[in-house]
Amino acid sequence: MHQIGMKTTDFNTDALETKLVERFGTETPFTTPDGYFKELPSRVMNRIAQRRRRRMIWRWAVAAMFVGCMWTGGMFLGHTENDTIAESVDIQYIEEALNYSMIDNMSIASYLTEVE
Repeated sequence: MHQIGMKTTDFNTDALETKLVERFGTETPFTTPDGYFKELPSRVMNRIAQRRRRRMIWRWAVAAMFVGCMWTGGMFLGHTENDTIAESVDIQYIEEALNYSMIDNMSIASYLTEVE
């Protein structure tokens, strides 16, 4: 296996370091802004806190949507069951009242179809 301009038998860290120093010198070409490392811990902690807040907001939003869906579904199903029960009770009451009043079906039909 060959690396750039070197044989695998020539791989020696001291020799490599010497070649790098000869080629690029000892000056570091990279710079950082003034105070970068002093501000770095506080910047990292602020970002972590922001991410925690965002995660917390998302968790609360998901929980609220879940509760809203459950409440809506419960209201829909609850009303449907209650309406069915109330309707069956009303029909039973009406049938008992009609039987008790001894009114025949023809009288009821004519009463319901009368135009005022």
